[in-house]
Amino acid sequence: MLLKSIKDIQIENGIWTITRSDILSLDIIYDNLLSFSYSGTNRIVDQKIENAIFPPFAQVFYSLIYQFKKLPSEDDFFSEYLKWLKVELKNLHFVYKNEQYSIDGLKARIFRTYPSLIREIHFYYYLLNSKEFDNVNYSLSKDYFEGIDITIMYNKVKYSLSIHTATNRAKKYKITKNDRHNYNDVNEIVLSDEFHKLNKFGDFYLLGDFQLKELLENLNHRNQFAQGIR
Repeated sequence: MLLKSIKDIQIENGIWTITRSDILSLDIIYDNLLSFSYSGTNRIVDQKIENAIFPPFAQVFYSLIYQFKKLPSEDDFFSEYLKWLKVELKNLHFVYKNEQYSIDGLKARIFRTYPSLIREIHFYYYLLNSKEFDNVNYSLSKDYFEGIDITIMYNKVKYSLSIHTATNRAKKYKITKNDRHNYNDVNEIVLSDEFHKLNKFGDFYLLGDFQLKELLENLNHRNQFAQGIR
């Protein structure tokens, strides 16, 4: 008899895939966020750091969730990322691929990314709990290589969600993603809202009922349009 939390273990060509259902939930997310503080606002913007290509922050973020079955704090996230980079700190700087960078600049960039990752994983579970969709999927590979945040199945049609706030920085990043990835063959829906339309929970701004309603209206409109064409 399999353990209830471990649904399956597969090994294919030496690659292990462990399927389990006890990693995270909305209740755990809310409990974690109430205990967290956020200190990423008004930090320095180091253009050398901003323009540099580092290993994906999301990989460390989701790895920590899988390992500890909870959200990482901003400090745990940053500390773990430094371990993954395997760099030596010296006089508030580090060297990565023969280039010297400011540790404070990297910390500021990671801390600015942190709330977006929180919003993404929260909205994933929010959509899942709504039971409005046939399937809700997140893939780190699709996120990094294809620019797709969350994939949903609605009325047997697959849609890809792009989630960001309507800030100048987020808009600029979305333009960069559009240049980097090809969305021509993707049913993309962009969810972009001002902060006043988000739900403030502790120090964080989350998507919720308003965005879910917008999304469902968009999906139903597309479905009606598609039926009209037929």
